[in-house]
Amino acid sequence: MWLKQSMLLLASLLFSLLLIELALRILGWSYPVFAQPDASLGWSFRPNVSGWSTHENTAYLKMNRFGFRGPDWPERPAAGTFRIAVMGDSFVDSSNLADEHALPNVIEKQLAACPAFANRRAEVLNFGVSGYGTAQEYLALRRQIAPLHPNLVLLAFYVGNDVMNNSLALNGTDQKAKPYFVALPSGELRLDDSFVKTGAFRQAVKSDWRKRLVNHSHLLQVLKQVYLRRPVIPAPIPAQERTATQTHTLYRPESVQLFSPPADETWRSAWEVTEKILLRMRDWAKQQSVDFDLVIIPDPIQALPGADWRRATAQAINVAESEYPAKRIAQFAAQNGIPYLSLLEPFQAYGDREHVFLYGFPPSLGNGHLNATGNQVGGKMIADWICNKASPSQSSSKAPL
Repeated sequence: MWLKQSMLLLASLLFSLLLIELALRILGWSYPVFAQPDASLGWSFRPNVSGWSTHENTAYLKMNRFGFRGPDWPERPAAGTFRIAVMGDSFVDSSNLADEHALPNVIEKQLAACPAFANRRAEVLNFGVSGYGTAQEYLALRRQIAPLHPNLVLLAFYVGNDVMNNSLALNGTDQKAKPYFVALPSGELRLDDSFVKTGAFRQAVKSDWRKRLVNHSHLLQVLKQVYLRRPVIPAPIPAQERTATQTHTLYRPESVQLFSPPADETWRSAWEVTEKILLRMRDWAKQQSVDFDLVIIPDPIQALPGADWRRATAQAINVAESEYPAKRIAQFAAQNGIPYLSLLEPFQAYGDREHVFLYGFPPSLGNGHLNATGNQVGGKMIADWICNKASPSQSSSKAPL
């Protein structure tokens, strides 16, 4: 008798769990683990995974068969298509915003009105991966982007941490399990992919089965959210402008040393490696007859609305020259024949004029990543720049606009 009752109880429990699983799937309450260990890049997005992400804001993300945000692109662009591959970190993948507000999608939508593309379609692919540095982006360019035959590779360089992300010495412990380039005395770069032998990476690979198991069950994903004390019910922040009259949290950059010329060998090496990787990207593109352009995304401290506000914030956190990293990258690009667009001054001008925050979400307005307004403003500026460069009236010299 007790065995029969136990079996009935177990069957009822399993049936209830199946009903809950089915209900969660119908409601779309999916919170998967998007990242996976990658022996070439440290980590990458899992292909064909979709669900809610709760990073700064809540947004529904869908990864394609290539492991990037967006639809399943054909391997070759269709006839009459100008394919643009946008590389970068979380500022490109825009995992804190819905599809229509993701930076590459805004660029593509704006380019639809460009006269230079009247007889061909501008297709913009999102190759952003959160946390990537320039080294990973270069490796991804060779491994993942090149086979998709882009006409233009556009690197979005975030000055707030991209230089640090290229230095093992400057990165935190959670960022060490990835490849780096090391500058040799000869001036050449050597790839250091020894991370695959570290205990941290081996453990990540060994335990990944748990994350794959979670991704196969919406119920386990909800339980994961509860365990991590994260939201269970999706609640995206409405896409609207946040006026600068609202209070923002004092922004503290990842390192104040970024905002001044390098004072020690560690920072000098980080800048040297970063700039050499940019040259490798330029040279690769030239060999492949692919255009290579650079977009410079400023740090939030550089784009607060109001010169007085920017100055006071810089003084409060003891930053001597807040515009140094953006201006250095721009100067380097100009000196080495890399067409570039710096969003530093345009962002400042827009924020000063419209009195809005381009970065951050409540309660951290003015900090973090670009919000919907920031991506809309930046995406239009980038699209206008590409459009002007593609116009027949423009010089073939590709001088920076």
